[in-house]
Amino acid sequence: MGSRKTITRDRIVEVAYNMACESGLTSLNVRSVAEACGVATGTLYNHVPDIAELRTEVLQRFWSEALAAAELESCTQGAETALEYCRRLASALSESLQGFKNAWLRDLGTLDGRTRQRTMEAERACLQGLRDTVRHAFEMDGAISARARERVDMTSVADLVWNAMLDGLKRRDGSHETLFALLELALY
Repeated sequence: MGSRKTITRDRIVEVAYNMACESGLTSLNVRSVAEACGVATGTLYNHVPDIAELRTEVLQRFWSEALAAAELESCTQGAETALEYCRRLASALSESLQGFKNAWLRDLGTLDGRTRQRTMEAERACLQGLRDTVRHAFEMDGAISARARERVDMTSVADLVWNAMLDGLKRRDGSHETLFALLELALY
């Protein structure tokens, strides 16, 4: 009897993620992933019920890594204002979103509806975590004037900034920078 190669779900996702980074999301099929992992397709199905779930996990990994990197890069400065944080976050997110558009978005239209739906849910969950950090930044920013805090709810400001930033980045028009400049005048 020959020895069987053992594989984990994490390793399968890692291999599939690397394949998608190189060849796009639609390059992922059960046979090619199993071959790249060095296992039989049946073995792959023991860990991943279908290709839709594997593609969803690969996209979740992309968003998790991209957004974690964006947040980490944005939080490296010591004491900064909420708007400084948002500017740096926007810069880091811009790179992640551009990479997503170039390497992944072209393939999303070819995916089945279930995979697209699950992917959108994963993206929303990742982005919600960053939205929460923006809210926290505005709530904790001691440089915001007392007058501004009395007149405007900082959670509402944070939500406005987050939505404008994400929309501006997706459109690549820089419109969020105008909002940043106006808020800098109004809040500090």
